[in-house]
Amino acid sequence: MSEDATSDITIVRATERQRPDLELLVSRIETEDHPDDPQAAALAPGGMAASLDRYDALSSDSIWFLIAYRGARPVGLCVAVRVPKLDERVGFLYLDELHVLTEHRRRGIGGALMRSAVDLTCELGLAGIRLLTRPDNRPARALYESLGYQRSETLLYQLRVEHHDSSF
Repeated sequence: MSEDATSDITIVRATERQRPDLELLVSRIETEDHPDDPQAAALAPGGMAASLDRYDALSSDSIWFLIAYRGARPVGLCVAVRVPKLDERVGFLYLDELHVLTEHRRRGIGGALMRSAVDLTCELGLAGIRLLTRPDNRPARALYESLGYQRSETLLYQLRVEHHDSSF
């Protein structure tokens, strides 16, 4: 990739000022992630608003929405969360989401988002970055490995909680 291919990429830590761009980006991501559901993009702004009404993550000192711009257009998103540790490691930055819009992939945007996450990790004095990806997501795995991330044999367990049922 030539230097010119990445020269128009800017990464911004979203604040309330970038909320319209974040809303647009989330709608476009939902369209890509759910191509058979025409309502996905239409419902995205309401879901985002409900989430931010419950917790003002745009003003948080432990959650960041990193938006990648290509020129003036939002084209990628990385959601990063500080996970504290009660030892000398201080904590890790956990990357919960990394998405580059399909038409902008393979142009250095994912790498730029990941480098911005490393910069944030260093700024916060954290021990490192952790993330999960699906085993069949070969392009993401190739990106992470090209940036020095090492795969672990950790198993993911997840429990979806229905808020009306607190019994196990």
